[in-house]
Amino acid sequence: MNKFTFVRGFVLQCKYKMGGEEMAENILVIHGMRKGKQNNVIYEFVKQLMMSKHRHVYIAFLECETCNLKVVMSNLIRQGYFEFNIIPLLLFPAKHYLHDIPSVLKSLKRDHPHITSNIAQPLGTHRGLPNIINRRIANALVSAGHVNRIILIAHGSSYYKEPDYALKKLMTDCSGFNTPIQMMTVYGDYSYQLHIEQYLNKGESILIVPVFLYNGFLVNKIKKEISQLNIASRVYYSDVINFNNELSAIIEDRIQEIEELANVSYST
Repeated sequence: MNKFTFVRGFVLQCKYKMGGEEMAENILVIHGMRKGKQNNVIYEFVKQLMMSKHRHVYIAFLECETCNLKVVMSNLIRQGYFEFNIIPLLLFPAKHYLHDIPSVLKSLKRDHPHITSNIAQPLGTHRGLPNIINRRIANALVSAGHVNRIILIAHGSSYYKEPDYALKKLMTDCSGFNTPIQMMTVYGDYSYQLHIEQYLNKGESILIVPVFLYNGFLVNKIKKEISQLNIASRVYYSDVINFNNELSAIIEDRIQEIEELANVSYST
C-alpha cells in the first residue's frame, strides 16, 4: 500500500517499491521564495501531483534555510539513503542549475563518498514547453486582439549564455502567430531595461509573455518598470506558465527520464 506522509518543512514522501527494490530517492528542487506564501502554493501543487502519480518524491527549495537541498539530502543520508535523482523545477540552465546545485552535490559527495546522484534536464528545454507558451499567447490574444509585437521575457543571466540559447530556441518554436516575436530578459545582454523602451515609444500594441513558472517578485518588477517607462504603447500581458496539469506532464517526463538514466548508471 502506498503511504503519503507530509512532513514539516515541505518534505513530501511517497514510499513505494518497484520490482521488489527501492527506487533512488527523487528530489524536486524549486527556487521558491524567502518570504511570503509562494512556497506553500508550490507545495500544494506538488502534493496533488504526487497523489495522482503515486510518485516517490522529496521537495527542496533553493530559497529556504530549513528545507534546502543540502538539508533534505543530509537528512536522507542519515536515514541510510545513498542514491538520488535531482529534478530541478527550473526553466533554463543558469547559475542555480549549472553551479549551485552541482556545488551542493559535490560538497555532500566529499563528506559522503558512497552517495551517487544524477541531475535531470531543466523544464524549459522540454519539447512540451512551446505548446504551453503558445497557448498562453493565444489566450492573451483573445482579449488583446491584434498586436504589433510579441515579446518573451525570461530571467536570463549576466554570467551564463546557456539561458539565452534556450530562450532563443523557445522563441523560434513559438513563432506561429504571423506577428514579429522577440526575446528579452531581466539579466544579461537581452535586458528589457536596455531594449524595450524603443518599442514602447512607437505607439504599438505589444503583448509581453513572462516566461516564468509563477507570478513572483521578478514578474511584478517587470510589470511595474514597464508601466513607468510606457508612454505611447498599449501593453498586454499573457499569463505565466503556472503550476498546473500542463506543467505536471513535463515534470513527469523529467522524472521518468532521470529514473531511466539512473537505472543505467547504477547498474553499470
